[in-house]
Amino acid sequence: MKNFSKQFIYTITLFLAIGFTSCDDSDDALSAELSIQQKVTLLEGSEWLLKGFEDSVIYTFADGERFTYYGTDSVFSETAIPGTQVYTISGDLLTMDFNFGNISTYELKFSCDNAIVEFYVDGELNSTLYKRDSNYQNCL
Repeated sequence: MKNFSKQFIYTITLFLAIGFTSCDDSDDALSAELSIQQKVTLLEGSEWLLKGFEDSVIYTFADGERFTYYGTDSVFSETAIPGTQVYTISGDLLTMDFNFGNISTYELKFSCDNAIVEFYVDGELNSTLYKRDSNYQNCL
């Protein structure tokens, strides 16, 4: 009987130790959130397809400017259309100047292993971009 109770206590202790050590720490989840600089780096490191126009509009971001390329059936021009949109970082937000006084400030939310980025204005979804040549379709 002594052997059974020792074994039972050992089993319960082992189960509890494994259970508590495998729990996610809320601080880890908070630190996993990307900074605005990391988000901009992700934007600048890829080509982005505009949701709803995946086969005809692509954006690139570089050195504070967004470039737009048009295409047909996912074959895009090698030259961006004339004119760019300037973007800057303001706190944790991305501010984009669409020219002629049209300025929007966005909160960026990445998902799907950073293959999808959503642009929010005042908590409402404004637009969505998909990383070109990624498996973003698996997340839809």
